[in-house]
Amino acid sequence: MKCDRSMLLLYAVTDRAWTGKKTLLQQVEEALAGGATCIQLREKELPEEEFRQEALAVKELCRRYHVPFLINDNVELAVSCGADGVHVGQHDMSAADVRRRIGPGKILGVSAQTVEQARQAEEDGADYLGVGAVFSTSTKSDADAVSHETLQKICAAVSIPVCAIGGIHKENLHLLKGTGIAGVALVSAIFASPDIRKSCEGLKKLALQINAQDTLEALLHTNIRGAIFDADGTLLDSMGIWDTLGEDYLRTKGKIPRENLRETFRDMSLLQAACYYRENYALTESPEKIVEELNAMIASFYEKEAPLKEGAAAFLEELCQRNIKMCIATATDHSLIRAALQRCGVLHYFTFILTCGQAGAGKDTPAIYEEALALLGTGKEETYVFEDALYALKTAKTAGFPTVGVKDPSSAGQEREIIKQADYYLYTFTK
Repeated sequence: MKCDRSMLLLYAVTDRAWTGKKTLLQQVEEALAGGATCIQLREKELPEEEFRQEALAVKELCRRYHVPFLINDNVELAVSCGADGVHVGQHDMSAADVRRRIGPGKILGVSAQTVEQARQAEEDGADYLGVGAVFSTSTKSDADAVSHETLQKICAAVSIPVCAIGGIHKENLHLLKGTGIAGVALVSAIFASPDIRKSCEGLKKLALQINAQDTLEALLHTNIRGAIFDADGTLLDSMGIWDTLGEDYLRTKGKIPRENLRETFRDMSLLQAACYYRENYALTESPEKIVEELNAMIASFYEKEAPLKEGAAAFLEELCQRNIKMCIATATDHSLIRAALQRCGVLHYFTFILTCGQAGAGKDTPAIYEEALALLGTGKEETYVFEDALYALKTAKTAGFPTVGVKDPSSAGQEREIIKQADYYLYTFTK
């Protein structure tokens, strides 16, 4: 397991000073359940054998949540217990020596406070940097503070991701927007909270918001020359129509939908759903007529209502200004997507709309992306696929495309895995 930007988004650093009635292991699990993307076990005074047993327990917990587990300072323990990596400070073993000891496969994090330290750490084999304290904190003196200007310079000076640390909490986290950080490392903001899981959920949302601007900027400064966009859930805020279609249709017939109808409808074709409605709600229309009426509702939504996601139009304009070729690759009917994009005023940005029907396969195979690539005429390594669905992202990535995950409520249960799979993740198109 090696480091990527998504690992640093919400980096939880333990401190047993706030365990109270809970064990440290219980606190760590609450943080993981709340969305922590990395755990660093930090113990300054625990006897070595107790530290080892604790490390093994936390490691297994992190494995269950598929989250990296690092140990602070204790390089030998990190190696012997099979941790994913180690984090060291400027006054610990040198980064070069640590890299030689842990080998190339483990994650190495290094603390830095200056551009010179940051560059040296990268040269010595660091995979990421922890930079701080970015705010005043009771555990750091003013002399240890790192200004936001210095933080920006460090982020710009190195190619490895940077995690901000020190005095960060929900009220000041937004002030780090625009610095270029990949994420935030938190101690008391997580482990001193009476509800660790809830705190992590809120902090992760804030971290995603500040990361979005920097992700957009980073993306625009890659080698991108072509963009293949999914429509529903990626550019269009349209997935809700499919969730409520059955319920809305039955209400037009004066019927009261059952509570679990959405789950029932989700795995059905329109014809199967039509037969189900007819049999279970005493409808007199034929299945074919019901399908016709459902399609009319869908068409009306795309033609009159389906909105673009916030910031999408401005983002498309920026890509256009940079002469980046764009197209749509969608499973939805061509005429529906065309109507929605035209009404939203963005159709002219796209060279063409390609559907799964035209490609002859769904997005569980790369056929639609490969055909779109050929039509765009750009190189695969410079053509980015934008998707909100995990399975589609996996397909594109396996086929060798750079990928951009886009947040959508319909994929909330898979967000952690989407962030892990995608090369970039956009919480929003808004800068």
